[in-house]
Amino acid sequence: MNKDILLELNKKVVLAPMAGITDGDFCMQFKGLFGIVTIGGYNLDSLTYEASIKMEKRGRKEFVIDLDEFEDYIINEIKKARNSNSLVSVNVRFVNIDEAYDRLLTISKYADIIELNCHCRQKEITSLGIGQELMRNKSLLKEFLSIMNNLNKPIFLKIRLNYIPLSKLIENLDYVRDYFDGLHIDCFYPGKPYADLNSLKILSENFKDKIIIGNNSVDSLNKALEMLKYSNLVSVARCVLKGNIEWIKELNKINFSY
Repeated sequence: MNKDILLELNKKVVLAPMAGITDGDFCMQFKGLFGIVTIGGYNLDSLTYEASIKMEKRGRKEFVIDLDEFEDYIINEIKKARNSNSLVSVNVRFVNIDEAYDRLLTISKYADIIELNCHCRQKEITSLGIGQELMRNKSLLKEFLSIMNNLNKPIFLKIRLNYIPLSKLIENLDYVRDYFDGLHIDCFYPGKPYADLNSLKILSENFKDKIIIGNNSVDSLNKALEMLKYSNLVSVARCVLKGNIEWIKELNKINFSY
């Protein structure tokens, strides 16, 4: 899949991954609504699997899929997600890419996009040096992405703003620029009830060669259009859980040809 296919999507809203929620069955409820649906996040190795068990025990929803059963599971979930008539992205996390690789290979054969989770802030994940910690460790990120490039599938990074300084985030992303195709940017703005659009603008200007998905606080037509000034697509999560989707249908009626 080349960049033009993603740029030409007539539906500009992406379903963001939500732990323990966005699987194939969830996506099937929204036929024709999204340009891309993202399932996951999914654990691809033993350490992340064990971390998810710990998170579940303290009450957090997670996808805790037996690794021996993962191949059949993910093939089935991707097929179900396709019934949404959307492209399918799979959000993944792992520490040991050698252990994860066969599962990545399976995902690459059935999904349209693989999204590496550089976003999770749960302590069980960050203590492993992954999730949002990956954006501090550009060498490890490059190691992961250079291997994932062998999958011949678009690679997106799900990242969070305002965790490390913007200048450092740009520097670290530039270090791996050749190894990813898109950025799914949570415009997290600490202490604010709205998205950090200024940082999104700066980031998108520095990565004009990438697909940019803007995320955070998008729950209306006006907010989506505002974020689309600085991104190719926007993603949503909580508003979908609340049934607030009529504005997405209105957005889908807009002709974005340019």
